[in-house]
Amino acid sequence: MPRPTIPKLSLDAIVDAAIDLAGETGDFTMAELAAKLGVRQSSLYNHVAGRDAVVELIRQRTHEEMAVRVDTLAAWQDVVRDVARAQRDTLARHPWLIQLLATSPAEPGDAASGVENLATVLSRAGFADQDVMQIIAAIDIIVIGGSLDLLSPEQLFPRSVTDGTKELARAVRAAPRDAPRAEVAFAFTLDLFIEALEGRLAAR
Repeated sequence: MPRPTIPKLSLDAIVDAAIDLAGETGDFTMAELAAKLGVRQSSLYNHVAGRDAVVELIRQRTHEEMAVRVDTLAAWQDVVRDVARAQRDTLARHPWLIQLLATSPAEPGDAASGVENLATVLSRAGFADQDVMQIIAAIDIIVIGGSLDLLSPEQLFPRSVTDGTKELARAVRAAPRDAPRAEVAFAFTLDLFIEALEGRLAAR
């Protein structure tokens, strides 16, 4: 019998299957990945070194989906907003990515290059070296919280709370109504974060 001209496995097929598995269960093992692809586990190692390599391929695929192209000549405030929004929107589509990527070290590649460009922008803006990594980490924290908030209901409190006369009820009724609650909260958080960073720069 002639050998098939199209290989059964490819890096794209492996990544697609891993993303499907992680979307279903929140994680994956190499054994599960092999079963989903209908191949022996040993066959996977002809294409990838192991699970960490698959996670890194997912990271690269996700980074492409985020479409974060950091303009190193742009204002640092705009760069922070663009990076945060792109990352938040992607994680909201794939919430399982949060734990998967957070527990695996980043390898050199597009994702690392994007972070390098962000670090360049922050350094050129005048932030101290010891602050740059903390700012990048803070963006990740805001992004993770913002992506999970997008999955929350628009109405966070029951009518028994919002119809009351206490402080929380008044605050809920006074909240902006011209955009979805999660969008308003995310923009507010980014504004506060950038204002705090501007103050830190001014104090140097």
